[in-house]
Amino acid sequence: MKQGRNSFEEPAKIVKRADAPEEEVYALTFSEAFSNFFRKRFSKEAFRRFIGNTVPLKNDPKKEIVRKIVRALSVVLLVGGTGYILFFYHGYREKAELYLNLENEIDKLEYVDDLPESEQKKMWEQMKNKYPDVEFPEGMSLKFANLYAMNQDSVGVLRIPEKDLWVPLVQSSASSPDYYLWKDIHKKYSRYGNPYIDARCDMSKDSFSKNTIIYGHNTHDMLGFNILTSYMSLDGYKEAPVVTLDTLYGPSQWKIFAVILTNSTASADRGHLFRYLVTDFSSTGEFMGIVDGIYERSMIKTGIDVNKNDKILTLYTCYQDIFEGGRLVIFARLLRDGESADVDTSKASFNYNARYPQAYYDKLKIENPYEDLTESLMDETTSEDIADEGTSAEKNDAPDVTQNVTEASGENGGGEEPVSRNPEEGTESPSEQTDFPASETTAPAENNNNGENNENGEGSADTVG
Repeated sequence: MKQGRNSFEEPAKIVKRADAPEEEVYALTFSEAFSNFFRKRFSKEAFRRFIGNTVPLKNDPKKEIVRKIVRALSVVLLVGGTGYILFFYHGYREKAELYLNLENEIDKLEYVDDLPESEQKKMWEQMKNKYPDVEFPEGMSLKFANLYAMNQDSVGVLRIPEKDLWVPLVQSSASSPDYYLWKDIHKKYSRYGNPYIDARCDMSKDSFSKNTIIYGHNTHDMLGFNILTSYMSLDGYKEAPVVTLDTLYGPSQWKIFAVILTNSTASADRGHLFRYLVTDFSSTGEFMGIVDGIYERSMIKTGIDVNKNDKILTLYTCYQDIFEGGRLVIFARLLRDGESADVDTSKASFNYNARYPQAYYDKLKIENPYEDLTESLMDETTSEDIADEGTSAEKNDAPDVTQNVTEASGENGGGEEPVSRNPEEGTESPSEQTDFPASETTAPAENNNNGENNENGEGSADTVG
């Protein structure tokens, strides 16, 4: 075979001493060198040496046994950790690409709503021919046709452009409200799940429930609802005070009026639960009582008022960086007829007297200024019994709003009381100022407890992390 510069059969380099006698020297080719190398490294003798150096043997000294165990564990952790990182990176990239493709696809059809009706009708005929087995809802926007054909549980998208948040929304049936907790929009398993609207909410044309609730995971990797943690700072709120909920039938805008950090388990607040995951209310008193409780707990004073005729939007996710079972919740109200979407954020301020669960104060080792306002429902002998009872009785039932209005606002929730709330008035706050505002913390890695029991009694939100 003709030898060349890059030939695998080219002789390997030979180092010869200058004073060596002139003798014929045989040079191994690269193929022979590789062959000898692998025969030497993967021979039976080499395998026996590897086992002897790796596996603890009966006659090994104790130090040698420890060394081998540590070495083996290190290899296992290295391989396992690398696999774990690659697995989650693949899941992240796959999810990010899915959302980006869906967003681009919908944006490309943004113009169709402005076309003449005759043009839209032709495009609808083409779309229905493309998806003959799909029955599209009457009056839905053509730009969502592909998304709806992909999954008939689709109800729109949630957008906060300033924070690069764009997520498709789904809503499953009341018989399986948590279906999308661990499934993506293709109904395949995903650790991200897919943000979904409470099964009790009304998402039909020209209609919203009194409280539209959206659940999403906080995975600390800029997907899902992790970005909502930025609202725990005043600057984060000022960056994006308006949320857009684009349903199948058209866009709607909502002004954020409160940001709260609350508990999902009774044990985190001496037996108390602030029950705000209610979709419809039986009276103005119940609704305004919950609004009062929200203002009292809001870490941001937004200056946005809420009245009896308003409808609100609730964005719900986990935040367990401070205490176990913590929940971060953003509240917004629907833009009123004729109202501008502009928000004067100069009126906003941080609320140093916001009300938090007892676990918050315990964790930060500061005094709870609200402790005297509500009686503890737990003691050392009954706390677990109360928690267990709440879990079994309330896990799948509709919320009992009436029994929680007093707890939520400190007032009587019944009756038709004043019909508007100004956030600067609200309920009277203690004069004592806490030393550790939640908004000035930076969220470290979260210990998501996605499988805990639901003690909130309002659907299934406590499984969202």
